[in-house]
Amino acid sequence: MKLNMPDPILIPAKTTVLLVFLPSISRREAIGQPASFMQFVQSLQQQVGESVRVLRIDEPMHPEVVRSFAITHLPAFVLVQQGVELWRYEGASDENSFSAVSQRLLHN
Repeated sequence: MKLNMPDPILIPAKTTVLLVFLPSISRREAIGQPASFMQFVQSLQQQVGESVRVLRIDEPMHPEVVRSFAITHLPAFVLVQQGVELWRYEGASDENSFSAVSQRLLHN
């Protein structure tokens, strides 16, 4: 029997990875997350170029990953390189939050 599991994502060990933890769609609507947030997430990879790999982690699909990072407020951003957390921002909810995340990533 084959389980309906997503394929693993293979990333070179030296690559810097930005994990973008997202709440379920119903939670996004409940907290009034602006549509611009999803556009922001989609444009992050273009903004940071090849220096950072951006990965979306949907809470309903990967709750164990969310728990393993001890995320307390969604959405959240965690920058990781070679298994070491370099930076974290939790609870982004408005344009100012997006700007802070972009600035941090572009100057990392």
